[in-house]
Amino acid sequence: MDSMPNPQIIAVVGASGSGKSSVVTQLQNDPNISVSVIQVDQYYRDLSHLTLAERDKVNFDHPDAIEFELLSEDLKSLKRGERVDVPIYDFTVHNRASETQEIDAKEFIILEGVLALADTQIIKLVDRVVFIDTPLEVCLERRIKRDRMERGRSEASVRDFWTTRAAPMFLEYVAPWKAKAHLVLSGQENESKTRARLIAWLLE
Repeated sequence: MDSMPNPQIIAVVGASGSGKSSVVTQLQNDPNISVSVIQVDQYYRDLSHLTLAERDKVNFDHPDAIEFELLSEDLKSLKRGERVDVPIYDFTVHNRASETQEIDAKEFIILEGVLALADTQIIKLVDRVVFIDTPLEVCLERRIKRDRMERGRSEASVRDFWTTRAAPMFLEYVAPWKAKAHLVLSGQENESKTRARLIAWLLE
């Protein structure tokens, strides 16, 4: 593949359950824009040295859980127009899978994740920031539904994670970016309107 000159890195941040992934999926499926997607959650540190019970106690909503060093190197490669192999994370066992995923550099590199801007080196690589603004009570209900269906977790465990980890970490590391973002979108707005507004903004 020919290298893509000067790709832009666009960070999409917001609370867990805010609708970030839905917004990004809309971009991926739109034929009018060329995007690659890097999900910060795939860069959770390898925890194979811990037992499953020990992994379950890790605060995955804290920046220390992310291998930002590797993420930074991959973003630099993509910005140079190079292809990268990104980790694949298995949330059912709190550990990386043995496989990786090839990601090509395209016009826009979408960096999506709650903690996308929780590291100073990553911030320096990001060109623009989109904040998905959704009431936290709505985010919690979405997370309960997702984690029960996709990750086999009980509602009680999801609520406990939310109260003790997700919400406090969001308020500390993510919420301040709403005032700094280049674009703020509602996570409850009509999807087609959100997509149209975001694409028009990207192509300005």
